[in-house]
Amino acid sequence: MVKTCGDCRSGVSSEWDGSVNSEKGRFIRNVKSTITRYDMLAPGDKVVVGVSGGPDSVALLHALHVLRDEFGVSLHVAHLNHMLRGEAADEEADYVEGLADKLGIRCTVEAVDVREYAEKTRVSIELAARDVRYDFYRRTAVDEGASKVALGHHAGDQAETVLLRLIRGTGMSGLGGIPAVRPLDSTGDITVIRPLLDLTPPEIRSYCHEAQLVYYIDASNVSPVYLRNRIRHELIPLLEQDYNPRVVRTLSNTAELAQDDEDYISCKVHEKLGQIAEVTLPHNVVISIPGLGRQHIAIQRRIIRQAVCSLAGELDDFQFIHVEKVLELAGRGKTGSRISLPGGLQARRDYERIIIEWAEGVKSQASLPKGSPPFEYRLQVPGRTDIPEACITIEADIFDIEDKPGLLNAISCTNDDEAYFDLGLIDENITVRNRRPGDRLSPLGMKGRKKLKDIFIDKKISRNIRDDIPVIIWGKEILWVVGLCVSDFAKLSSRTEKVLHLRATCRYLSCDQ
Repeated sequence: MVKTCGDCRSGVSSEWDGSVNSEKGRFIRNVKSTITRYDMLAPGDKVVVGVSGGPDSVALLHALHVLRDEFGVSLHVAHLNHMLRGEAADEEADYVEGLADKLGIRCTVEAVDVREYAEKTRVSIELAARDVRYDFYRRTAVDEGASKVALGHHAGDQAETVLLRLIRGTGMSGLGGIPAVRPLDSTGDITVIRPLLDLTPPEIRSYCHEAQLVYYIDASNVSPVYLRNRIRHELIPLLEQDYNPRVVRTLSNTAELAQDDEDYISCKVHEKLGQIAEVTLPHNVVISIPGLGRQHIAIQRRIIRQAVCSLAGELDDFQFIHVEKVLELAGRGKTGSRISLPGGLQARRDYERIIIEWAEGVKSQASLPKGSPPFEYRLQVPGRTDIPEACITIEADIFDIEDKPGLLNAISCTNDDEAYFDLGLIDENITVRNRRPGDRLSPLGMKGRKKLKDIFIDKKISRNIRDDIPVIIWGKEILWVVGLCVSDFAKLSSRTEKVLHLRATCRYLSCDQ
């Protein structure tokens, strides 16, 4: 259905009259205030604006177009057709292209079969749509050299998120709702910004009306099938009518307070997690039970949630009862006992350790179905290489060893997610693949060669995930079994001049919207 707020044929006005009392004036000042408050933009930024064709994203695009010169930024429009609504979706894509053209902004439009992706990865349509949409934004930003992605989430979305999480059960991190600014992925190179987060839906629609902006209403946004829609169209109106007419603003303010508190506490949780747990992504997190027991119960719960989040990439189905079951397993469970967790995860007790891992026969969300063929990629050196089958990105950089004095002494203390090699003994022709029959390597500090199969057995790596573990290869030499074992070949020495540094990061670390 098309919702018209003005005459599209007359063109789209990209200016505003500046009147302090006009809806347009107040809206623009609010957007400007939010951008400034959260330091969202800097002169020279290129911003990819996600535009669906709905009122929120259309208003966002228009407002940023008005403010582009004041902030010294350039814009690029990105529209993803999820291929879920047939001709209606095609019509919206055409409209967004036309709107961008009227504003003189370049536009990228792409279509992805979300239903097929959901079936392939065994996730819900909603989660699949979010995954492909954010991946599209990331790729578009990289292609366009953009450092920011602007999205149209508003105070109404914030209120719905807080209520949704309260209904399902949540802690302070869930009450924090949608962050105004966050990294798009684990690299931190691209930032998601939400300049409309302080604005309500009526304010956004009023702006569209006064600015004569046409927008589309997605029928799926009013379908009672989705819990979020029932909260939006039934629960919030009831709360506004019978309890608090400003409940959207109240919940939005609550989310901001919770975010500030959670930011501080999260720093402490990450410190503790690093001290008492071993994280091998995307396979498992091993938590010391004595170390966990020494923490305050609030920190214990957050450590469990962070462990699950780092593996699964989201916490939507992981509720309070699941946290308590893991803590009960740590407190009274016996070695070998285990419990099932949402999303195909499990927690098991192994002596004085709790291991959170993918259950036997279940692979991570980003992996291909069982029986998938071998994978192999040329490693970008320097640069980043995504390994979708392993849910991992390999980042490579090169530096002079004299730039990092003391590296040789600290090399044995490096984390499992990174490795260093003497670039003078190899070149940049490096590949990454999964295991092959007969693979062997010389583990760092050992003489002789060892079968990769034996290393998996020694490390107690489940059979169902061994084919997903990336192996870094130069020629016929295995340099690194990611997260498990570094080779003695091409190790750093006193004669090393140039260093190749490899780092593995999980592609689904963020649990924010």
